Amino acid sequence: MTRCLRIFGAYTYRLSRRHSTILLIAGIILVLTTIFHLYAYKQKDHHRAALQVGDFEYRPGSFLKNIQPNESVNFCQFQYGLPKMLKWDTLKIYPSPETGTKGPYRVIYNAIKGTAYANNSKYDAVTYATQATPEFIYHVAEIARFWDGPISLSVFVPNYDLDITMQIMTQLCRCYSGMSKVSLHLFYHKHHPPKIRTEKQILASLTTETPTTTANITIEQILKKKLENYKKLDNKTRPQYIQWVRKNKIERMMKRMSRKNNVVPNLKFNDCSGLENFDIATFRKENRLIYPINVGRNSARNASNTNYFIVSDIEMVPSDGLAQKFLKMVRKLMGDKKRDEGCIFAKTIFVVPLFEVEKGEEIPRDKKTLVRLVAANRASYFHQKVCSHCQRFPGLQSWLLRPSPKVLEPMLIARREYPYHRWEPLYFGTQREPWYSETLSWEGRQDKMTQMLELCLQEYRMVVLDGGFLSHAASPKSMVHHGNTERLNNQKYMNIIGKLKHRYPDRPQCRVMWGC
Repeated sequence: MTRCLRIFGAYTYRLSRRHSTILLIAGIILVLTTIFHLYAYKQKDHHRAALQVGDFEYRPGSFLKNIQPNESVNFCQFQYGLPKMLKWDTLKIYPSPETGTKGPYRVIYNAIKGTAYANNSKYDAVTYATQATPEFIYHVAEIARFWDGPISLSVFVPNYDLDITMQIMTQLCRCYSGMSKVSLHLFYHKHHPPKIRTEKQILASLTTETPTTTANITIEQILKKKLENYKKLDNKTRPQYIQWVRKNKIERMMKRMSRKNNVVPNLKFNDCSGLENFDIATFRKENRLIYPINVGRNSARNASNTNYFIVSDIEMVPSDGLAQKFLKMVRKLMGDKKRDEGCIFAKTIFVVPLFEVEKGEEIPRDKKTLVRLVAANRASYFHQKVCSHCQRFPGLQSWLLRPSPKVLEPMLIARREYPYHRWEPLYFGTQREPWYSETLSWEGRQDKMTQMLELCLQEYRMVVLDGGFLSHAASPKSMVHHGNTERLNNQKYMNIIGKLKHRYPDRPQCRVMWGC
């Protein structure tokens, strides 16, 4: 036995010396294969665990389930003939705030005028300014549910998207008293002015039957018949047929495009909780228009009547009492006398931490619940998996470890400098801050970067707040962006960077951002 082992060992040694390179490569492949298998197993295991936690799926407006709209009550103050028509002769059209008349976008302010805080002093309220496309409007009900202050909402309404918007707002305004907080503003591209159907057109769309002449004919049967007709052609008639097909195909495409622009979906609501499916065929989606998100942000902010506001995204839900807690904090830091005189903190913004929860979890209302979810890997800071640098704020771990205060209070003062030079926080600010760049689109990404860079160049202080936060429900894993719009956004971004270089030549602390 011992002799056999010695022979085997000697043979193995000679073999390894002779084929050392091959064995080394095989060993590396084996190690890499093992690592990849372990990584795949880990990811698969996490995915399975996530699906086992509860069956809760976030839907905006779900708290209104089984409630029917009150036809005799309207909690919104519609203007300019809305929701039935848009009286152009009674309204004033404004250019977008940043680009002005040179830009292609126009704004109609206060299509719906909020009444809940109309009598409040601008120093005793704080506005939630946000933007949306029609399919996201129902999220405003969740904001109105928890935000103790006015809400300024700008909606992108090219062509018949105004009609869709009015269908949704009519339903919400008859369902929920919190909609009295909401002021609605409309913005659109000047080549696609908003349109709304008359009652006669709506009735016609409901009664018109779809032609059924080919309803029972399958695509396979149609193609088979066309192929048989094509085989019957000879060398003389075939070129004429091909030319005729090409001409007719172009004409059919043109007719289809013209019809597409006029097909307004009639939304059906079972109750006040909204639609079964919010994937609405809007004019913007059907015609692949880019979403000028910063025009919405700027117009919602511009319409605010309070001297402090937060420009947020419509899917962000505030924690309990965030608006009133902020007002109390400002009065405590500034004093009643200065606050009543309209004073503000110069070159200072107040950053609100952003988080998102996993599927199967309800949006937390207080910090204690949020921290428990983070510890259980059921919540994380916003966009951690999509854009890790975008919302990771200075002092994140300290924020999570600090005991939850009963009030809103400053935790630390930061600046948007390395390694947080790509930070895109949401914050309480004033009209003194620079506008968001309206040439950048949502599809092209990094739409808030230039405004945040300019805040750095102007040497703003960023006060990170503790005791309040904004939460987002589970995000889809793939965000809809397009390569062409990303490249276009990047070109515009670099042009803006070049202009900022000339405007602020002596800001060495921000130079690390020039090449980003």
